[in-house]
Amino acid sequence: MASQNRIFRLSVTLCLSFLCAGIFTGCGGAAANAIPETTVVELPDGTTQEVTLGAGVASLADSTWTFNQDLGGGSFVRFATVSFGPEGNLTSFEDNTLAPEIFGDTLFFDGEVHATSQQGLSYTAGTFGAETNDATGFTFAGILAAFAAGFEVATGNADATGTFDADNPDRMTGAISIKTNVSFPGFEEANVDDTFDFFGVRIDEQ
Repeated sequence: MASQNRIFRLSVTLCLSFLCAGIFTGCGGAAANAIPETTVVELPDGTTQEVTLGAGVASLADSTWTFNQDLGGGSFVRFATVSFGPEGNLTSFEDNTLAPEIFGDTLFFDGEVHATSQQGLSYTAGTFGAETNDATGFTFAGILAAFAAGFEVATGNADATGTFDADNPDRMTGAISIKTNVSFPGFEEANVDDTFDFFGVRIDEQ
């Protein structure tokens, strides 16, 4: 099934995209303006909120979850262990399967600039989180930008919308959409625009 290959295909696509980007050299601006200070997110109940960079979901404060792609029929594949900070802010993907050849085992969402395993290639990423008024659902918007020698060469957006299981507060379900944009003519086929179902399971309190 095509859905069974989504995470693998996304990893390979991101890897190839950033490797292609990494061959470019030159001088350029910094990553200071790559992530906006605020963005508008849509919640599962249809409402919208304007949230600031690093905002979180109180219900997720100081917790760790496994995020898994739901393949249906009881099949799934884990794509990250997700840690949330004291304000419910999404801090990192651990056991990362999204282009680990580039980002390594941990992908940070702290708004800082981080080196990758590819010489001259760095990235910055941040998230914006909000929850519904009744705390039954949430949305996280993630933005990532990659830089080669100071030039922005690729961007990625990931939106995760989910609801907590009414009978099990340690489980959530929802959907994730991921879209990437590589800013080099001729590499358009490297872009990703995909949506898939996921479920999360709480594994630990930090």
